[in-house]
Amino acid sequence: MTDRLSLEQRIQTAFADLVAAHPHDGFLQYRIDQSRLPEVARFLHERLKGRLALLFAIDCRPRAQKYEIQYLFALGAGQPWVLLTVELVGSASLFTSITPSVHAAQWYEREIRDLFGLIPQGHPDLRRLVRHEHWPQGLHPLQKAFPWDKTMGWQQGEYRFRHIEGEGVFEVPVGPIHAGIIEPGHFRFSVAGEPIMQLEVRHFWKHRGIEKLFEQCTLSGALPLAERVSGDTTIGHSLAYCQAVESLLHLEIPRRARFLRSFFLELERLHNHIGDVGAICNDTAYTLAHAHCSRMKEQLMQLNDWLTGSRFLRGTMAIGGVTKDLTAIQQRAVIDSLDRIEKDFAELESIIFANASLTDRLETTGVLTERTAWDHGAVGVVGRASGIDHDVRRDRPFAAYDEVPVHTVVYRYGDVRARLRVRMDEIHESIRLIREIWQQLPHGSILAAADHMPQPGEWALSAVESWRGEVLYFVMAGDDGHIHRCKVRDPSFVNWPAIQWAAVGNIIPDFPLINKSFNLSYAGNDL
Repeated sequence: MTDRLSLEQRIQTAFADLVAAHPHDGFLQYRIDQSRLPEVARFLHERLKGRLALLFAIDCRPRAQKYEIQYLFALGAGQPWVLLTVELVGSASLFTSITPSVHAAQWYEREIRDLFGLIPQGHPDLRRLVRHEHWPQGLHPLQKAFPWDKTMGWQQGEYRFRHIEGEGVFEVPVGPIHAGIIEPGHFRFSVAGEPIMQLEVRHFWKHRGIEKLFEQCTLSGALPLAERVSGDTTIGHSLAYCQAVESLLHLEIPRRARFLRSFFLELERLHNHIGDVGAICNDTAYTLAHAHCSRMKEQLMQLNDWLTGSRFLRGTMAIGGVTKDLTAIQQRAVIDSLDRIEKDFAELESIIFANASLTDRLETTGVLTERTAWDHGAVGVVGRASGIDHDVRRDRPFAAYDEVPVHTVVYRYGDVRARLRVRMDEIHESIRLIREIWQQLPHGSILAAADHMPQPGEWALSAVESWRGEVLYFVMAGDDGHIHRCKVRDPSFVNWPAIQWAAVGNIIPDFPLINKSFNLSYAGNDL
């Protein structure tokens, strides 16, 4: 409570006319006129060191003839979220851009323009982001009047890439179709000789209308969709969705279920991190390490399948708890498996760190400075490798992390090796957490039933530290148990713009290594 009062008092001192509404615990919400928005956002970002965690719009029709634009700031461990709300009433479609002072808003505001038709005045780059040029003009799919199953025509258009002019400057386009099994993404390099002068990322080839599909679902029926937002982050997304809905339903989750949720989340982190360590080594042609990591990852995937019936842990989360309980025999098998894997991985670590040629490839390659990471609001492995000390499990504990504390790993070099080291340390930390979970696992039920129905317009926000980083879900209830708005933010959405800066000054042959060290999701980004 002291932290909340302190933060509220600081905001009140700076802006005496702002009065906080308190619709939820853990939030300070301010409804402000958009003329005040830039100065309030700048104060939160620069003076209070607030990170822009989420920016999105809501079409409030048919209940109210207006749009709302929500700006969510995270201000450190133990501090409440700060939510700024701006209303656009009636036919108003212009809102003030905060991108000139809060760089992390850039993609969010372009996304709002594409999906809602609302224009951020003062934005330095109003090119299309989500709606590629073949989309007909004037169609904005997240407006309530837009039918979810509308078949659109095709128009011819061309994206205006940024160009660097000068003698000896060449552009090298890569993608969106790539060799090998990889999702589509376009990368355009500007080079003079070998060093990369500029990288421009062009994504959203996999846009599936996920947020529009959520609006066709009930609160209880949308969980399978959340599981499939990004296939390798089944638990991260499904848990975030469940927690938001459970807040709306006023559900108290059984203690055993909370511990099992943390267990499955760490299991998901383990197999992905081990796979990434091997893939990074493989992109330096160090196939020995890749082979051993692939072997260990496969052991974990088979363990997932044995425990839950799914290699990707699908069908494990449920609104009110979990669907899978574990026996004492399974618990012992998990610990035995992890003991073997940790021993194998520790041996592999010593081999990797003893390899001077590998170290030479990784150090100072793809540096993302702490300031650049902060400006982009970088999260997860990418942020922690660049000195951003943020982990939702520690800062805003969920599941069982209030009882099983996390030791957060932070490095400050911001290069490929730092991102590798974060993953390696987190592998050991996840194994430690799983052992702690088993030691403290309580008896009891694993699922709670709901007996409350939220009123239309009620909302909840949930944050989960997935293996890639912070996953956010904002869920607003609609009529008859349906979803009015579900905003999904995968960590990839904030980390993809940052990779453009990590590539500058490197050479194109090093980009696959840099890209793999970020290992961002195309599907989770594109939605």
